Amino acid sequence: MSDANTDIRGKQSYTGGGDAMVNIGADFNKNLMVSQAAAPYAEVSRRGDGWTVGTTTLFAPLVAYPTTVAALEVYNNGVRTMVVSDLYAAQILSTAASQTYGLFAMITTQKAVPSLTALSVFSLSGKPLVTPTASGEIVTGVGTTVVANGWRPYGNAQAWGTATATPGNSWSVPIDGRLIVPPNCSICLHVVGALATASTFQAGLSFNWDSMTVEA
Repeated sequence: MSDANTDIRGKQSYTGGGDAMVNIGADFNKNLMVSQAAAPYAEVSRRGDGWTVGTTTLFAPLVAYPTTVAALEVYNNGVRTMVVSDLYAAQILSTAASQTYGLFAMITTQKAVPSLTALSVFSLSGKPLVTPTASGEIVTGVGTTVVANGWRPYGNAQAWGTATATPGNSWSVPIDGRLIVPPNCSICLHVVGALATASTFQAGLSFNWDSMTVEA
């Protein structure tokens, strides 16, 4: 085996058009030295395929592990892959008591298109909103019947107490691509908590479209 060095170079793009080849450096232990110039997700957002969608009708949390009902179902009816960036929920109505809630999610296996409840899908880069249709690239459903396929909590539990019936916590859970939705599959959300009476929530997620292929 040859011990010869390999010259690794990168392409530098710059304002005004054009590219230039530049050397890539390494430290004493041969670790490549790089510097992140932009904000962590700026390049992904710059592509213009980042979107966010959430429920608009209040729903009650479950007081048991989710099984066959999704408060929100987002179905991938296209050919690209949905790469999930975060999940979120907000408690809009609470009751005067100590309470704890968690946000649950799962990715289904390939399934039929759910019954459409058209929720506005908003751009994360200033594009016009998209209103789903039953034959569009994304189909949104509310209160749909699903087959359990690995429901689990994401993020920390939200625990708090209040003396009055006022809005409660809101929170976002970074996913950063740990969940992906291949074509003909769905991501499903629900909230689980200690008190279902007089408590209502909204929930949603953000994602980016990507042309990646998911391994079988």
